[in-house]
Amino acid sequence: MSGLVFRLRASGLHLLVSAIIATMVAGTILFLWYPGQYADICGGMQLIWIVISVDIVLGPLLTFVAFDQKKKRAELLRDILVISILQVSGLTYGAHVVYIARPVAMVFEGSQFRVVTANDVDINELPQARADMRSLSLTGPVLLGVRDYKDAVEKSDAAFRAFSGYDIGTRPSFWQPYADSQTKVLSVARTLDTLIKKYPESKLEIERQLNKTGHTIDNAKFLPVLSRGTDWLVVIDSSTAKPLFFLKKDGFF
Repeated sequence: MSGLVFRLRASGLHLLVSAIIATMVAGTILFLWYPGQYADICGGMQLIWIVISVDIVLGPLLTFVAFDQKKKRAELLRDILVISILQVSGLTYGAHVVYIARPVAMVFEGSQFRVVTANDVDINELPQARADMRSLSLTGPVLLGVRDYKDAVEKSDAAFRAFSGYDIGTRPSFWQPYADSQTKVLSVARTLDTLIKKYPESKLEIERQLNKTGHTIDNAKFLPVLSRGTDWLVVIDSSTAKPLFFLKKDGFF
């Protein structure tokens, strides 16, 4: 067997194993941490592709470079071990970055929703949250609302904290069950006629998505969604305030 064929076979086998592992990791991330449209809303797909691409390329490429037919078996095993450690370390670090950027809550605050990621949350306030809200979700965002301010002092303090990057939607001490915010959500939500008037080119897409959920333009409304670096809005049931689907449009108009 020529040296080139030997290297190609080794790196090809490594590529196959890496692809299988990467597929399993990506599947876990998409189904658990970034379900549905949250992968697009939070930039999860970009992060996953970067992590997976680097992992798939790094290992097989190093194997191709290191696998020399002239080396002794012990040297080849040593090289495999070193490459595997580097690859696993890179994949672990990448998965950690994706993990801390995962969406853990979609919180209604004021007149919009905010998609809150794990690294957005003021974790120091978790002990002050309701007992069932003191841990961050590992299976996609939890739908929440925020309570009213207790007094003027708390309102003033909240405004100050917002300048530090902690809006009330990211503060567990303000979280409350979404059902407690339902009435307010419906009172500030806007009609889909307004949305279609603003974005007439999206009418067919909106109607198509509504048909999937069994809704019509008359029994659904929308609200803007705050997320990092992208403009989205969410269409909700006009009776229950349940989110139905997202559209990549600016809802602040």
